Amino acid sequence: MLPVEDAPGYRVLDQAGRGGFAVVYRAYQERLDRVVALKVLSVDRVDQRTMRRFQRELQLTGRLTGHPNVVTVFDTGVTRSGKPYIAMDFFENGSLRDRVGKEGPLPVPDVLRAGVKLAGALAAVHEAGVLHGDIKPQNILISRYGEPAIADFGVARVVDSAEVSATSHAFTPLHAAPEVLTGQPHSASTDVYSLGSTLYHLLAGRPAFHNPSDPSIAPLMYRVLSIDPPPLNRPDVPSTLFEAVLRAMSKEPGKRYASARVFARRLQEVQAELGLPVTDLLGEDPGPGPSLSTVPR
Repeated sequence: MLPVEDAPGYRVLDQAGRGGFAVVYRAYQERLDRVVALKVLSVDRVDQRTMRRFQRELQLTGRLTGHPNVVTVFDTGVTRSGKPYIAMDFFENGSLRDRVGKEGPLPVPDVLRAGVKLAGALAAVHEAGVLHGDIKPQNILISRYGEPAIADFGVARVVDSAEVSATSHAFTPLHAAPEVLTGQPHSASTDVYSLGSTLYHLLAGRPAFHNPSDPSIAPLMYRVLSIDPPPLNRPDVPSTLFEAVLRAMSKEPGKRYASARVFARRLQEVQAELGLPVTDLLGEDPGPGPSLSTVPR
């Protein structure tokens, strides 16, 4: 358990979860009399430049406070032991990974609805000048109203540039874009790939390139770099949806959707083609189309 004095102003109530590079606690923020999620990153010796960039990215993301599909961050800092922490909304319903773990593959309408909302949120964040770098089901939380919300902006960069604590779990790049695995930087296109990979996971009940009989890193990287995602063994998944996900997961960045907003629109088209209610895309430009030059690549 995290010592209470490590995060001044917060009283730890219990541990809510543990991931590859962080422990999440349910905590009470005394000054504002509210329960928050306190995420403490399991990294050592974070340099000041990295920490400033991390806080700047969270400040930019803070411009989207009120967006129903972006987790609100209340506070950031460094514990007395030197580990970065984030105080944010507490989501008692867990993540999309938790839901898939309980229910298995999700219904097509649910995946499409979540896909439009998440792609729209990702577009809004990109247009604010922020990349995510680690989109995956466990980083998409579910609100009390059933809304999916993206969490952990900027965390990937802190982990990349810091020493990982020996107590952290091993990193498995199940949803990372191929170019990231070969050392290229994160971009809007790699976020689009990771969102496509996340939607595949929701439809299949597992990551596209996960092989339980051979889960080690080297074979996984080979599959991500060299093999197409396997077909879904689900007759209820229409080919139009599967093809939309496959395009987002193209090995070549230039073959993916030009932006997260374009991906969202394609998912809306699939909804319409299937006769499903079309999910609203927040912040949609009422004009003929968006300027894709504003999206960092």
